[in-house]
Amino acid sequence: MESGAMPQRDVGVEWLGKKGSWAFYCALLVAARALVGALFGLPSYFSWTIVNVGHAAFTFVLFHWIKGTPFVTFWNQSCYELTWWEQLDHREQGTPNRKFCTVLVLLLFFVTYESTPLDREHAAVHALNLITFGVLFVAKLPLMDKVRLFGING
Repeated sequence: MESGAMPQRDVGVEWLGKKGSWAFYCALLVAARALVGALFGLPSYFSWTIVNVGHAAFTFVLFHWIKGTPFVTFWNQSCYELTWWEQLDHREQGTPNRKFCTVLVLLLFFVTYESTPLDREHAAVHALNLITFGVLFVAKLPLMDKVRLFGING
């Protein structure tokens, strides 16, 4: 590194690797579930489904759709053409942060699946949760790195 050169930091994604960030992320999801259940008096399965779908919509847009960084950085302009997910851990695949995010989506799906009754009446809820899981899981696969489907978000 040259003397006086700024380090290549990804300030928009480095928070995920900080101590306690994973626990905080999980606590936010549990708090969201408790809040949805308490405010609306919904059954457990429906509260978890709302949290799952809400989390999926929020993270898909912020992590996999929007490119660039929320913070202006003059020393790392290479990230302006990458999504948050692509910037995470400098695009290295299989890192603990990426595994955490992927496993979290899987665990949310399992929780919604287990809390939803297995009968025909709730088939649409199961389908919604499965589609939600599928979209987020596929978006996190290494084969989707820098892929823009149908030229959208190119």
